Amino acid sequence: MYLLECILLVFWMLIVPALLGTLIVNQLFKEKETDLLLAIVCGVISMLAIFYILMMPFLFLKLPLHTLVICWSTLVLILCALALFVNRKRLRDIFRYNLHNIKLLPWFCVLIILLVLAQAFVLASYQHEDADDAFYVASATTAVATDTIFQYDPYTGLLLDAYPARYVLSPFPIFIAALSKLVLIHPTIISHTIFPAVLIPFSYVILTVLGKRIFSNQTNAVLLFLLFVCVLNIFGNTSIYTNSTFLLFRIWQGKAVLANIILPAIAYFSLRAMNRDNNCGEWMMLFASALTACLVSSFGIVLAPIMIALFGLVFAVRNKMIRTFVYSITCCTPFIACGIISILR
Repeated sequence: MYLLECILLVFWMLIVPALLGTLIVNQLFKEKETDLLLAIVCGVISMLAIFYILMMPFLFLKLPLHTLVICWSTLVLILCALALFVNRKRLRDIFRYNLHNIKLLPWFCVLIILLVLAQAFVLASYQHEDADDAFYVASATTAVATDTIFQYDPYTGLLLDAYPARYVLSPFPIFIAALSKLVLIHPTIISHTIFPAVLIPFSYVILTVLGKRIFSNQTNAVLLFLLFVCVLNIFGNTSIYTNSTFLLFRIWQGKAVLANIILPAIAYFSLRAMNRDNNCGEWMMLFASALTACLVSSFGIVLAPIMIALFGLVFAVRNKMIRTFVYSITCCTPFIACGIISILR
């Protein structure tokens, strides 16, 4: 049983995002070479965005959780099969390219990897109790136990008269519940053990691709940047509100995912999309990041559009292209839709 769970975890949290990401990097971004780190980032963001698009009608139609899981997993697997078909002649070159890049890394890259793994190990191996888990983890557990989506109060187990207004448009606990069904592991274990082991390294993967963009692929500069961020995070528990505290104490909560994964991803895709050479695929990934911000936290519905709009304004002025700002506002339509739904409810 443990072997099956491990295989399912590797499949859904590594292989599927990587396959889906290769489709995006090669077909949407038109990249000649495939950076697997970038592919994984694109794959994860796309999986979350697809989940959110499917999730909302399922929520308001009060359809069962297992139907959502079947539809989402089927769609993602179809896209993975398409990626395998499209890239069937390039798979060997993809592995050669990434293996060659690994061989070129300097020795102190090992130090950074060890620091990242140590951060993940501490939270995955030891227990941190957080009061917010009474809602977040309990909502995921309730969804799995009742095969419903936000129909039962996680505090009491009673049927809800109305949806929880603050959380209904950001149903990240339901994603945990869906993943729990796919990998056959209890949502509490997913939250407190699996997610720290996966999401803490993944946050550094996103910072890596962001660093490559900021420092123009200068390897030493990117590694020093990651080392500096590691030190900041390890010694960053100066209050319960710091970014480092959310990363290293409760990364399984949506607001922690927003701060450490989604907002850096939005910054990266904004930098890609808003240069002079506008690529439709890059704008699509920025739009997908916006959907993901809506999924993980209600704070994302407020913070992410401000970030995207400011990036759009800066690049529109810098490049003297008003369409950049127009496109950035278009990417904010999920936030506008969520705001309208909140008002109407």
